[in-house]
Amino acid sequence: MTEVSMIDSNVISLILNSLESTGGNAKSTLDELVKLIVEISHESEDLKDELNLYDDMFFHIYIHDIDYNIWIKKVGAKLTFNTSYYENVPEEMKIIHFILSKKVFKRIFTQRLDPTDSFMRGLVKIQGNLSDGIIIRNLLKIFFQYINYYLTNHI
Repeated sequence: MTEVSMIDSNVISLILNSLESTGGNAKSTLDELVKLIVEISHESEDLKDELNLYDDMFFHIYIHDIDYNIWIKKVGAKLTFNTSYYENVPEEMKIIHFILSKKVFKRIFTQRLDPTDSFMRGLVKIQGNLSDGIIIRNLLKIFFQYINYYLTNHI
C-alpha cells in the first residue's frame, strides 16, 4: 500500500465519530467524508490504478431519510464531487445510483456492515448493473484499507 501523505488520522477519527453522533450535522459530516474519499483517491496510487480500470462514470448516492444526494464523478483516475446534480452528464457516461438510509451508510463507512451484504439483504438499492456494484465494492475495499491503516498506525 502506498502511503498517502496528506491524510490526518485525527480527521479520519473525527469524521467517523461524527457519523456515529445523533446531532443534526449529518450532511456536513457526509460532505467531509466524501472530501476525504476524494483526497485519498488523489493521493493513493492503488486507488488511481483501480479507478483507471473502469470507464468514466458517475456514482450517485441518495440517502433517502435525510433527502441528501452525493454525486461523485470519475474521469480517468480523478474523482470530483458535489451535492447537486451534475447538469451536463454526457450521454455515454454511466450513472450508478445507490439508495440507502443514513443508518446503513454510517454502518458501511464505520465498517460495521459489509457493502455486498447490505445489497444482498436489500438495505442498499442499486440502479444499474450488478457489475456496477462490484466497482464500488472494489474501490471501497482499497479505501477501507487506507482508513484502517491510518487508524491503527497514526493515532
